[in-house]
Amino acid sequence: MILVIGSYGTGITMRVPRIPESGETISGAQLSIGYGGKSSNQAVAARRQGASRVELITAIGDDAFGREARQLWNDEGIGFQFVKTVPEVSTMVGGIFVEPSGENRIVIAPGALEHLTVKDLESFSELFDQASVVVVCLEIPTDVVAHAIAMADERGARVVLNPAPAAPLDESVFSKADFFIPNESEFEFYSKSGYERPPGQTLIVTQGSGGVRVIDDAGEQRFAPLPQEKVVDTTGAGDTFVGTFCAAIDEGLNVSTAVKRAIVASSLSVTKNEVIPAIPEREAVDAELKNAEEGIWK
Repeated sequence: MILVIGSYGTGITMRVPRIPESGETISGAQLSIGYGGKSSNQAVAARRQGASRVELITAIGDDAFGREARQLWNDEGIGFQFVKTVPEVSTMVGGIFVEPSGENRIVIAPGALEHLTVKDLESFSELFDQASVVVVCLEIPTDVVAHAIAMADERGARVVLNPAPAAPLDESVFSKADFFIPNESEFEFYSKSGYERPPGQTLIVTQGSGGVRVIDDAGEQRFAPLPQEKVVDTTGAGDTFVGTFCAAIDEGLNVSTAVKRAIVASSLSVTKNEVIPAIPEREAVDAELKNAEEGIWK
């Protein structure tokens, strides 16, 4: 079972002709409102890639956005009985600005996520007992992140830490992660903060069009990207990568195969608008992976 701990939020996306300068107002944007939150996105990706059971721990508000979240998880077959509902507090909202190139800028109002506590995790301990893979992001308080990783480590689950958005973490938190998956900018942040890969940990740095670096005790591997003719929206690509990787690891696939599957899935995701509609199904990844292994990865 994959246990995903972290965030759900509603994504309010504006597709803009360009990012305005300070003090400037521009017109011509297109508005869409959809599901978001890194952990929820990762859970959806894992389920669509064949994970037989995915459970989610997060916090939502007692509002329309929260009710829509429960409907999404029900439709996707994600367990949500341990999701915390916080009265009189809004569900997390992310404001996403997408340029014509597909590049995005995101601002987050955490809302209910700030009310997820260490005590909550302790009350959900039965899930940790059943989990084989535990994945955590940083859209929740860092003390909750640290405690979640410690609980997973104590039970022998494989821990996947996706340090997004980047925030200061103690070395003891890093050392318990079996897989550390930052993007380029996050890796730079942690490198400047003194991060060094501990023995036994697999570091996976996603670099967008630069591909993926995998560093473990055996050395370093580089995986070429899978470019698409047209990039529409990169918003959920990182979450799709992490969720797909977790599904592959949970299935028992080796790291190289899991990374390749994750590259394919994230590459496919940037060809469509919005996050949830863009996360591919397993069949699409299988077909594209075969083509890639006969082409760029042969």
